[in-house]
Amino acid sequence: MTTANVNFRQGPGTGFGSLGTVPSGTQVDMQNCDDTGAWCSISFNGQNGFVSGRYLQLSEPEQTTGWPRSFQTGNGATLVLYQPQFTEWDNFKTLKALVAAEYIKDKNAKPVFGVIGVSGQTVADTEAGEVDVSQIQVTQLDFSALDRASLTDLTLQVGKIMPTGTITVKEDRITAGLAEYKRMDDVEGLNSEAPPIFVSTEPAILVQTDGAPILAPVKGDQGLSFVVNTNWDILKIDDTSEFYLRDEKSWLTTKDVSAGWQPVADLPDLIKSLPDDDNWKDTKEAVPGEPFPGNQPPKVFYSDKPAEMIVFEGDPKLEPVEGTGLEWASNTDSDVFFLKASSTWYILVSGRWFKSASLDGPWQFTTPDLPSDFQYIPEDAPYYSVRSSVPGTSEAEQARLKASIPTTARVEVGSLSADVSYAGDPEFKPIDGTSMSYATNTNDQVIQVGAKYYVLQDGVWFVGDSPQGPFQVATSVPDEIYTIPPSSPVYNTTYVRVYDSEPGAVWYGYTMGYLTGFLAWGVFVYGTGWRYRPWYRPGFRPIYFPRPVTYGIGAFYNPIRGTYGRYGYAYGPYRGIAGGGIYNPRTGGYIRGAAISGPRGSAGFITAYNPRTGNRIIAGGARGIYGSWGGKVVTGPQWSRTRDLQKDAVNRWKRDGTPGNLANFDRRGDVFAGRDGSVYRRDGENWQKFEGGRWGDVDAPSRDAMKDRLGDIGAGAAIGAGAALANRPAGDKLKDRPNQGKLPNVQKPANRPAGQRPAAQKPVQRPAAQKPAQRPAAQKPAQRPAAQRPAKRPQAPAHLSRDRRARSAGNREVNRQRNVQRAQPRPQRQGGGGAVRRGGGGRRR
Repeated sequence: MTTANVNFRQGPGTGFGSLGTVPSGTQVDMQNCDDTGAWCSISFNGQNGFVSGRYLQLSEPEQTTGWPRSFQTGNGATLVLYQPQFTEWDNFKTLKALVAAEYIKDKNAKPVFGVIGVSGQTVADTEAGEVDVSQIQVTQLDFSALDRASLTDLTLQVGKIMPTGTITVKEDRITAGLAEYKRMDDVEGLNSEAPPIFVSTEPAILVQTDGAPILAPVKGDQGLSFVVNTNWDILKIDDTSEFYLRDEKSWLTTKDVSAGWQPVADLPDLIKSLPDDDNWKDTKEAVPGEPFPGNQPPKVFYSDKPAEMIVFEGDPKLEPVEGTGLEWASNTDSDVFFLKASSTWYILVSGRWFKSASLDGPWQFTTPDLPSDFQYIPEDAPYYSVRSSVPGTSEAEQARLKASIPTTARVEVGSLSADVSYAGDPEFKPIDGTSMSYATNTNDQVIQVGAKYYVLQDGVWFVGDSPQGPFQVATSVPDEIYTIPPSSPVYNTTYVRVYDSEPGAVWYGYTMGYLTGFLAWGVFVYGTGWRYRPWYRPGFRPIYFPRPVTYGIGAFYNPIRGTYGRYGYAYGPYRGIAGGGIYNPRTGGYIRGAAISGPRGSAGFITAYNPRTGNRIIAGGARGIYGSWGGKVVTGPQWSRTRDLQKDAVNRWKRDGTPGNLANFDRRGDVFAGRDGSVYRRDGENWQKFEGGRWGDVDAPSRDAMKDRLGDIGAGAAIGAGAALANRPAGDKLKDRPNQGKLPNVQKPANRPAGQRPAAQKPVQRPAAQKPAQRPAAQKPAQRPAAQRPAKRPQAPAHLSRDRRARSAGNREVNRQRNVQRAQPRPQRQGGGGAVRRGGGGRRR
């Protein structure tokens, strides 16, 4: 159902032609949505087109999330609860909220409004995007207008309707509500140096090797080798020194991996006889090979270190960004903008912004000093997701807050053990700035602290007295581990901690830093930016262990899932350098292709799948790392739900909490609880306060108070008025405010006559000029109380302005999630020739 009169367009964007207007409240058939939920295809009046996803909501009742909710008390009164306003989330364990409530004693009574404060213990289910809240308690009850009998009835009924079991709240509602209040600290020491950036106006692919190419023999195929440290299938015929590169079903060949790639029609017999195992399954499907579509092979770029690539379909096609001086490049999958005022290009790479006067570079890091135009990028634009990477926007704050929510699990001591294998004897390297060292010749993360060895596997710490083990579940982790700097390849281990302990069990948890997503420069970025050298031992069968990378994988942030993922076939079928092959010390061979995904294979880091489409690139589990332990580890949500024995109370909360379709109820969702214990409501642009049994006008919340959040927002502190202003629909008007700084100039004409006519100074010499100051009547204007009353009218608390926007943002994000979940799965675009949008591209279409 549409929630407003909305433009019905021919395509997913404001640049497409209009098919008319869909009236507010119209039932439409939703077909598909893009991955951010910004644009959805619908059927209306027999036509197919697109509308902004922000103006769609589900038409079926929201029995568990619809607000307000009405309840009948034992004495026949009605209690209406409005949507909670989340005020605090202590250590992501205790959630606090205020609820505006309406009490109607009987059908003839006038409603009385008040505030109910509640708190509960939480466990986040980050995989499902939900938060379980239990042990809910009433902490505040402010209904000053009620008589004693009604207050007694209300107190009893509030206690009855509050769930005594676990309820589930959408994570987006909470993070949107707290984003502007709960500010997270930035990480120090990340690297902001720009990677090599290649630009093409024709189909292209990026071949990367982690240093010089490392060749290993293909097991069972003598005379044939493959490049281990690359993001592509690259084979080499040993006798002729010819390299062969697979691009989908087609092939290229050269004798110099860095240049000279040409299409090839006939493959050598050695390639045709590749081993019949999972390592080469995808490659064998491309044998004997097919011609490139239209006989047009892609352009091949090469880099021996992590790099990025921007591919345009022809010359850059720039479209204006409404309300800003920016232009958006619409014919590329990359995030590219152009600022007309300074003729500067801006690109977003791994959550970092870089700028240049030319697409040919050089590129300069610019996240901390982005032009204010980026603050006003429309929320319904097809490139909406970049707002999550603009310091000072509420989307950036919400992304940072989501990244800080721990995923927890309960591990019983003695139920798990770690097994670590090395390529030869264990080798350790010192960690700069510490007395610790880490193991280099293994795929596992092993850290030596004094005489102990700590192993981190799938979010659980183990400890042993020897680098080979045995290792047992650690009940505590040395504080020194959390001093490891970002310049170390094992820095991500500092984001896994012991959150609690109990007899016989330990509660572990990790935040997004473990998955190489970090808070920096006022935003949420991917990777540390440092280039970590791999561990490599040459030989007939060389040994190579890759390290985490920041660039070269097409990393992007998806605000719907709150995670980073890889995209773009142009980066290779395995989306990054580490995807070529990982050495397995247990077998003495390499695991390739679909068999790998992260430091522990299919256990998976976030880069193991593509959240743009929801399709798995590699078997693995993104945030759900604890699931790789099977039933031996119980996640926090599983534990809380299995212990919930009060299901009747939860069902009553869902069943009796009817979305408020009351006869006298025509102000859905516009009532708010003030932290001063009073209730306020917003009617259009006006605010009112419930006091003395009636509503009275008050001034709108102060917007100046919103600026206090910039004091500790990190790099975003210098940008505009922060997220609160950036998200306001009238945000474009704010850019006119600097003109007000010129208003003093308007006074100049008034001064000119004095400069031209000296006689204008004579009144200063007239004694009579002082008489008006002695006239009592002259003071009357200053004493007119009527002129002062508007300024002295009570003002709504400043936090209500934030709360209103947060409520709207949270509801919008939840709606986007539903739209995406309801959308039909989109088919993967196929095709050869290095097409820009193959295998994970096309995220904005």
